[in-house]
Amino acid sequence: MNRLQKSAWFNIVVVTVAFPICSACVFLLARTNAKGIDYLIIFLVFGSLTGLGGYLLLRKKGFEAHFDEREKMIYNRALVWAMIALLAFLCCVCIIPFFVLGGGNSVRVLYLPVICLSTLLVGQLVHSAAVLIQCSLEAEDEQ
Repeated sequence: MNRLQKSAWFNIVVVTVAFPICSACVFLLARTNAKGIDYLIIFLVFGSLTGLGGYLLLRKKGFEAHFDEREKMIYNRALVWAMIALLAFLCCVCIIPFFVLGGGNSVRVLYLPVICLSTLLVGQLVHSAAVLIQCSLEAEDEQ
């Protein structure tokens, strides 16, 4: 398993673990009817410190520094597929309620962070899956 595949599996695991945690935080904020910037600042500071600490601990020379041309091509193709899936998912999530609910209705504000988190989840999962699928197809072609 090469570095690109390890990274894709790592991303899948991290996203599937982080998504329920983020969803629980959004649910908690919605349950307490959180208003104002206080709760947002708490979550942003905690997330920033956690993310910065993780980045500093796990930082290496450069993610794409050790990729060969084949791995860079696979990574870029997967990125294109992830962007297409992200855009298609976001369009569906934003347009379908318009046709289902009608133009005069409203959507609760609670659903906006859910849409944002879901879009990020879909984009990352499609990117990682595209990397793994392309790597397995390349391995089959070599045999």
